[in-house]
Parts: sequence; structure tokens; C-alpha cells
Amino acid sequence: MQDQETMRSSLLQWCYTSYGEVFSSWMHFCAVRVSSESILRYGLPPSFLSVVLSPPVKSEKKVRSILEGMCSNSNSTFWKTEDEGGMVGLGAGEADAHPYVSFTINLI
Repeated sequence: MQDQETMRSSLLQWCYTSYGEVFSSWMHFCAVRVSSESILRYGLPPSFLSVVLSPPVKSEKKVRSILEGMCSNSNSTFWKTEDEGGMVGLGAGEADAHPYVSFTINLI
């Protein structure tokens, strides 16, 4: 019983120590993904601004509409939905096609 308790204690210590490093690596991976998707979508040279937003659930549509207004340019017609008259299928089957790169991270 003593051996199990020391093993459990060691495991918890290791988990607490490793959590920060794993979370930091995961955020770095997400940043690289957004950066590479921005370059693939809009080309070189990279000219973009990376922002982390955490809007309340109620105001998510308002924030997205403000972002779409800020990012509206000649390419924005390609990112509209079928109802809005844009080209369908350019978003590679994504349900949420926006004129900006958006990546949602769900933290539990």
C-alpha cells in the first residue's frame, strides 16, 4: 500500500510539472497552424495581425461581424456563404468560412 501511494504521489508530481510545458507546446502548435493557414490562404509576403480573443458566447456573432467588416477587401467575396452569393466550396467544406483566419480553442 505504501508503494502505491508513493507511485501515485510521483505520478501526480510529474503531471503537475508537465502540464505547463504541454499546454505551452499546444498553444505554440495552434499559433503555427494559424500562421501557416494565413500564408496558405492569403499568400506571401505575410501581412497579418495575430490576436487572441475571448468574447462572451452572446456576443460572438457581433465580434465576427465586426471582424468581417474590418477584413473586407477584394477577396472577401470568396468567403461568403451560398446565401450571400459567394463561391461555395472554397472553404474546403468548412461550415464557418470567414474572410479572416479563425481557430477556436476549447479550454475545459
